Amino acid sequence: MFTTLYELFLGQNNDPIYVDEIFTPVGTITLLVALILALVFYLGLGRWRSVFHRVPHWVITLVVLLIFAFAYAIWYALDRTGADDTDSYMTGFGGINALYAAIEFFVFSIALKRFSIFARRTPF
Repeated sequence: MFTTLYELFLGQNNDPIYVDEIFTPVGTITLLVALILALVFYLGLGRWRSVFHRVPHWVITLVVLLIFAFAYAIWYALDRTGADDTDSYMTGFGGINALYAAIEFFVFSIALKRFSIFARRTPF
């Protein structure tokens, strides 16, 4: 599933290590981190105090996720391929992973905001 999503924007790479060892673990970890951050925002902070219910707090959480998703994808690809530095495919992979993380976080936000006490109207 993740291979199809990443190759939709990136295209196929000549190195089969991306399909075999990189796309699935990175996609899975990114999905889990997006879910965990959404759970923390809506069920943790959104029920704890009325301080963390504004849109800027949601945007900060999203930015933290985007930085993680981009950095983790590049780090994992560098580690698995054994490359000394990044190439354009790795950078694109990090960017696409961040894009998917943003989409996942938004979907989780829509699903979880009804369970929050103070953040029911965040992000909208």
